[in-house]
Amino acid sequence: MIELYNIGISENTINNMIEIIPELNDITSKEVIDKKIILEKINCNNNQIINIISSNPQYLNRTNGEIMSLIQKLIDLGFDTLNILFDSNPYILNLEPFEIDNYINSRMHKGELLEEIIDDLDSNPYLFCEI
Repeated sequence: MIELYNIGISENTINNMIEIIPELNDITSKEVIDKKIILEKINCNNNQIINIISSNPQYLNRTNGEIMSLIQKLIDLGFDTLNILFDSNPYILNLEPFEIDNYINSRMHKGELLEEIIDDLDSNPYLFCEI
């Protein structure tokens, strides 16, 4: 829990996060550090990291493998500013790669091109909430 303070998340925000996800009481410092490192590797700055974690505490409950798989899927699709994407909509980090595939396939089935869908999602990150 101390690592959340070290990141710069306020005590009030941490308490709110725990109300939403009580399991955060059991999270280790290593787990928090690992999640921070993942965000740093996609060029998130400290303010983005604070926003992402405090807005979406569920991110801390996901496994590193799940997160890395999602990040790789987004990179493979052509998203190149994941730090901005996740800062704009931190809940994207709760998705599974197959959910993104299903959404894209559904739109492509309606005649949209992959590039158009990716551009649409990139410029309107809240469209990920439809997934």
